[in-house]
Amino acid sequence: MNSAVNNIGVLNGLAANAAVGAVVASPSGNGNSAVRVTVTTATPVYLSEIFRAGKTISVSASSYAEVKPNASACILALKAAGTGVTLSGGTAVTASSCAVSSDAAVTVPCGTTITTKTVDYNSAAVPSQPCSGIKPPAGTASVNIVKVATADPLAANASISAAFTHLAAVALLTGPPGPVVPAGTTVTFNYDNSNNAGSPKKLLTTIGCTGVFASPVWTVTCPAGGTYKFGTISLNGGITLNFAVGGSATNTYDFSGAINISGSGASFGPGTYNVAGGIITGGGSTTTFAAGTYAIGAGTVSCSGAFYSICNTGTSLTFGAGSFTIAGGVYDGGGETLSLGAGSAANSFTIGPSSNGYAINVGGGGILTFGDMTTGTFQAVGKLSTAGGSTITLSAAPAHDLNGTFSLAGTATLGAGTYTVAGNVTLGGGGGGGSVTGSGVSVIESGTFSVAAGYNNVTLTAPTSGSLNAVVVASNGVGGASFSEGASGNSLSGAFYFPSGPITLSGAGNVGSGAGSAWS
Repeated sequence: MNSAVNNIGVLNGLAANAAVGAVVASPSGNGNSAVRVTVTTATPVYLSEIFRAGKTISVSASSYAEVKPNASACILALKAAGTGVTLSGGTAVTASSCAVSSDAAVTVPCGTTITTKTVDYNSAAVPSQPCSGIKPPAGTASVNIVKVATADPLAANASISAAFTHLAAVALLTGPPGPVVPAGTTVTFNYDNSNNAGSPKKLLTTIGCTGVFASPVWTVTCPAGGTYKFGTISLNGGITLNFAVGGSATNTYDFSGAINISGSGASFGPGTYNVAGGIITGGGSTTTFAAGTYAIGAGTVSCSGAFYSICNTGTSLTFGAGSFTIAGGVYDGGGETLSLGAGSAANSFTIGPSSNGYAINVGGGGILTFGDMTTGTFQAVGKLSTAGGSTITLSAAPAHDLNGTFSLAGTATLGAGTYTVAGNVTLGGGGGGGSVTGSGVSVIESGTFSVAAGYNNVTLTAPTSGSLNAVVVASNGVGGASFSEGASGNSLSGAFYFPSGPITLSGAGNVGSGAGSAWS
């Protein structure tokens, strides 16, 4: 340090060692350190020679330099004509390892706090904090408040631009059509063990399969390599169905009607299933489908007041890994369990809306799990909604394209990947708090992003690689983001980017940003 001080002194015409530096406490009293440089020179004297000996007098002058604590901005209010960073309702913003920046005002009224090392502002007035609500984090003596303009660091980001362009394409998606299959033979599995006309045995023979009844279990077998045409199949009370459980994966089963399972339940073997009238379970049944290819049309049986391709109101419904084309939405009733492809990454999902507009609808206490995807896009057209007390696990997939609102009111796990949502993202908006977790997740959305109603454990972490590396949520909509009604203890790590809308915290809403996070 003294070497640098001496060199600068010499460059300015001082004698060597005329300038001396020292590290001292800052004279501002903020508790930080500063560098004090003292310059001592011999100044000529004239009149004073009459009264004292010597032709010079030693004169000293000191100056202080302090580098205040600073950090990269992680919260940026970009609109000069906007409300800037404005808190209300007892909210708190914690940005301990980064800076809060605003091209407009910074307003921190009594009862609210911002904890940060640095606040940058560009309004005419200095930040408003009547109760000293802008506080330094532990280990930092004071907050550095600086008037400076803030640029949008992502305005020219090619990956963000491409994601917003794709968002427009997702908004135009339509659901898949249901399968078109020829009319088949309807079979009701009951207690008739005869081979008379209309009995299950006789009807199965006309289809090309065989049936064996050992009360209360029907066992159906179909030769390998064939296509078998059914209408609707259903069970009488107490009946259990084993349908081609040991059959060939090369078989195709066409249903011009529905698969309607109640009673004890059913097990279905591997193969291709084209079900025009939907799959419906109920009455405490337990139903399983093996790995296969599933094309399921709009439901023909009312389910929770609407028609769904998959309606699970039985105890459980489980599908093995497969390709799922679901024309009319998925419903999992309250307290029921539905699993599609869980335990495998060899899945694909394309889902359209039910008659009342839901792609995915989970009732209170329902448990719905989608298996992972190593390739392709998880695609859903219609509303995704879960009720309080429910649990949903969405696939880890390279991409998720969702054309519709994304509303969670229970516990959710978001598998890794990009979620492109052409609509609003609402966490806890319908009440019934829960937790939402997702690692390696980027959410790109066009509506509002809100966390409310007691949702106090939302933890999303951005990917660490790929085109959207370090982006956790981004929106091209004007609705902005809000954290309200007791939504506290939430952590979002990555760039949280709303260049056209406000980010609002109210009603004791609380957000903590993880290391490397950026909000704008």
